[in-house]
Amino acid sequence: MSEKRELSKLIKQVQKGDLDAFGKLYDRFYDPVYAYVLRQVGSPADAEDITAGVFLEALEKIGGFSWRGAGFGAWLFSIARHDVLDHFRRQGKNREAAITNNHMDIPSQEYVEATAEAAWDRQALRNAIWKLSDDQQHVLLLKLMVNFSNRQIAAVLSKGEGAVKALQHRALTNLRKIMEGNDD
Repeated sequence: MSEKRELSKLIKQVQKGDLDAFGKLYDRFYDPVYAYVLRQVGSPADAEDITAGVFLEALEKIGGFSWRGAGFGAWLFSIARHDVLDHFRRQGKNREAAITNNHMDIPSQEYVEATAEAAWDRQALRNAIWKLSDDQQHVLLLKLMVNFSNRQIAAVLSKGEGAVKALQHRALTNLRKIMEGNDD
């Protein structure tokens, strides 16, 4: 059975009140949604709370879900994106504050020099990504972390596929410029 067909079947079951089917959707999508949220907020505790809220909201709204556009994953990540933005509004913080948390892949002292250097490079990349516009950040995170197609990203961001391609191109161009500026 194709993934879309299997998801469609599960969604129909959930829409009829089958919570076990929702559990299967939860199991399938929890890790990528959590990873996406964690990369946005930086705090595992906040990411867990927001991710739980995403799935609660999805359960509450799944009756209105229909298979148009990019599908269930895009719909779910759209909820996640809005919940992350709401989190920052409620906290009165901007997203850049999240990268100062020590929860993001900081290497321990036991790592060899090469591993520490690779972690430094990842941190530099994360810092560079945070300097991009919100939409450019979302495009890169959804493309690279979640492996979404441009169509799916367009659905999450409520933009056209052409706009997503342009955002991706600008994001990569800007990211390269920022990273070259960090080579001082």
